[in-house]
Amino acid sequence: MRVLIATWNIPGHLRPLAPLGWALRARGHDVVVVSNPDLVPTILDSGLPAFGAGPDYDSFAVLRTESARRAWKPEAEVLSDDPVVAAEQEKQRQLIGFGLAAAAAQAQAADAVAFAERWRPDVVVFEPTGLVGPLIGTLLGVPTVRHLWSIDFTALIEDFEDEIIGELVAPYGISRIGVNGTVTLDPAPARLQLADGRIRNPIRFIPYNGPTVLQPWLYTPPSRPRIGITWGTSKSALGFDHMVLAPRVVAALARREVELAVAVTDDQRELFDHVPDNVVHLGPIPLDALASTCSVLINGGGAGSVLTSLVNGVPQLVISHMPDETVHGERVQASGAGLNLPGGDLTDSEIDAAVQRLLEPEFRTAAGELRADMLTRPTPFEVVEQLERLASDRVPAGQPS
Repeated sequence: MRVLIATWNIPGHLRPLAPLGWALRARGHDVVVVSNPDLVPTILDSGLPAFGAGPDYDSFAVLRTESARRAWKPEAEVLSDDPVVAAEQEKQRQLIGFGLAAAAAQAQAADAVAFAERWRPDVVVFEPTGLVGPLIGTLLGVPTVRHLWSIDFTALIEDFEDEIIGELVAPYGISRIGVNGTVTLDPAPARLQLADGRIRNPIRFIPYNGPTVLQPWLYTPPSRPRIGITWGTSKSALGFDHMVLAPRVVAALARREVELAVAVTDDQRELFDHVPDNVVHLGPIPLDALASTCSVLINGGGAGSVLTSLVNGVPQLVISHMPDETVHGERVQASGAGLNLPGGDLTDSEIDAAVQRLLEPEFRTAAGELRADMLTRPTPFEVVEQLERLASDRVPAGQPS
């Protein structure tokens, strides 16, 4: 079986797909990951074959330019009390983000489609913004598998698919591609996922943070509760360093009898003016390895951070700015496995009080329950069997689940 994996050229969108790619290859299947050329080194670092399609396309630069041009504020907007108005607000927000993803896919499309026509995949796997994936699936008549990052807050785009993909599909004489795929793979525990009646096939979340080197201090039991702090990488790449609140969190917890292990990029390390004595690490570190040693993980609400915390059974504090982060934070709090604080107007005492609460046993219990849910889900290796059946059935592409 040949499986084409399609992704927007943003590293955080690729990494959730990598474990399924490894499982496919381990079962003897051919795999190629297609994206814009600048993602090729990241794909190769994951150990998967890559095809760089189209000209160079810097999605982060486009996102920064569009944000400035639209005077767009990435903080989660307050929706209207009128449900009709609120629905239109949400639609416009989704149109902006997915419109930019469609532009990246459009840059890939000619080369990606030509490659797929020669290579003839049996199945196409794509993440929700890897829109060249369902395009190829529709054109070739093969099943498409949408692999979620976490909570399925993107499914609603099928209601206005034509407004997102118009320019992408115009050269091919089609109008729809089934942006939600033939089937959907869901790594989120049931208590975290939206209860919207949609059918999603479970898959176990396998944390992957890119190539990493483990450090001995991680495996020395801490003498005090260890608090992990991370803010991902996307905000810095987007020019939103003011939303990287790790320095603020460190300052708020400087006097508490805890160890602070801060997982940040080299560029983010420059945001720290002062490093308190209770900081045991400041710099790059594999988040999965760190989370497994922590009593609490504090993060900005990215999908990888949230699910990595949960799969390790660690309570978390989500400090959210952007709309997807707010969804994650609210669902984490509703699940009982953590707390959510809005990042826009936050005091040190609120941070400190939240961490104090999260050290109470009830949060560890709830996080453990979500971990147990995640560990009962089929592994990527087991999910490959589902894809094999899907390919043999030749289910028509573009039929939303």
